[in-house]
Amino acid sequence: MKKLSVLVLLLLCSFSIFAQINPEDSTVQAIAYWDKGDTYNYKVINKSTQLKNGEIVSSDSVVYNVELSVLDSTANSYTMQWLYKNNANKGLKVIYKTNELGEFEEVLNWAEIRDFVNNAANSILQGFKKGEINDESLNKQENEITSTFSTKEAIESVGVNEIIQYHMFHGITYKPGDYMEGEIEVPNVLGSKPFMANTYFGLEEIVSDEEYLLKSVQSIDKEQLTVATLEYLKKLSESAGKSFDMEAVRNMQFENETTTYSALHDSGWIIYSIMQKVVTNGDITIINECSIEME
Repeated sequence: MKKLSVLVLLLLCSFSIFAQINPEDSTVQAIAYWDKGDTYNYKVINKSTQLKNGEIVSSDSVVYNVELSVLDSTANSYTMQWLYKNNANKGLKVIYKTNELGEFEEVLNWAEIRDFVNNAANSILQGFKKGEINDESLNKQENEITSTFSTKEAIESVGVNEIIQYHMFHGITYKPGDYMEGEIEVPNVLGSKPFMANTYFGLEEIVSDEEYLLKSVQSIDKEQLTVATLEYLKKLSESAGKSFDMEAVRNMQFENETTTYSALHDSGWIIYSIMQKVVTNGDITIINECSIEME
């Protein structure tokens, strides 16, 4: 009932804006028509499943709620707030900026997020009982976590994935059956140089006069991924004082493909979004899925 009320509210709001779905040629424009003070609540589910030779080895999920608000609206930008209402990040606010179309531009309070992560990491690691883990390993783990979130660029690359997912389709006009293709750079968590990824995206379906479904598929270049993965595994082995057997893994298959479906309301608000990333390392497959659903 609550979700229905929200959708009715969105429908009523859409009467005062220019329609983004053109019934004459079935094109849609994924553009934000938002006002200062607009607020919507979402449920986020992050699920991770690991398989070996096709058999499930482990599976777990995390469910939490967020509040998305428009803090400010100008002729050429929106200032947004993504508030974690529960889970380990409870109370954390991510304040960020989009352009006038709703395309993500930058995180504004990145230093606050860095400090939040550093404090949380320190609390967790200091919680280990004496003797459970040696000081050297503790310091190494803390440095790895804090360095990952040490800069604005790092936080925007790996620290706000749900927000990037939310805004990934905004700012483009889509036509039925007309999928756009190309190569883009994507963050490389295994090293400093970005990966090249083949991507195609477009309009999957016009669900109604107020709702449409978009799809994106992104595949990281297999050769780049293989080289980066092997180099990373080699560094891990050497840091642990062990030799790395390159021949044993040379013929392993490494793949990384991400598929995203997002249903948008005519006003530009996400109704639901599902992103599934499938990563294959030899006989191991890891499936990470993130769903964002309006409550």
